[in-house]
Order: sequence, then C-alpha cells, then structure tokens
Amino acid sequence: MKRGRDLAELLAQVLAGKKPPSLAALLAARPGMRPEEALRMTLDAVEARRKLLDADDDRFGRCDICGADLGLAALGEIPWADRCAAHQAQ
Repeated sequence: MKRGRDLAELLAQVLAGKKPPSLAALLAARPGMRPEEALRMTLDAVEARRKLLDADDDRFGRCDICGADLGLAALGEIPWADRCAAHQAQ
C-alpha cells in the first residue's frame, strides 16, 4: 500500500510545519478540516481497508452501503475506497 506510506509521509511533513504541494488536493476534498485531521482520517481509512485485505474479507473492494463491486479501475486509483460512486456523498 504505497499510497498509505505516501500519506504517512505527508502527515509527518504537515506535523513538522511544512506545507507540501500534494496536500492541496486532499484538503479540497475535506473542506473545513485542518491538514493533520484530513490526513489522519485518510490514513485511518487506508488502515481499515488493509485489515480487510489481510483478513481475506470479501468486503474489500465492495461498497459499504450497497455491497456493489467497486471494480479494479477504482481500486487501482483509490485502494482504500469504501463506497461506490452512487454512495460517495454519504
């Protein structure tokens, strides 16, 4: 889960008082949150999905709301995805 490691590095930079350029996109997706809160929330989601994958749980790759298969393309883009496009806002 390279993206999880990348997010952890980003969190370390933010906590060190730096403002990495890749932080802007993450903050845009979570308006009103402090950078460290947005990163921690994202890292928690990555960890939760990693645990499902490690446990061979069939909920990995499925929407938490309706159970629809998220597809390899979506998981390739966001491996910690937990909702389909229809339920993204919930």
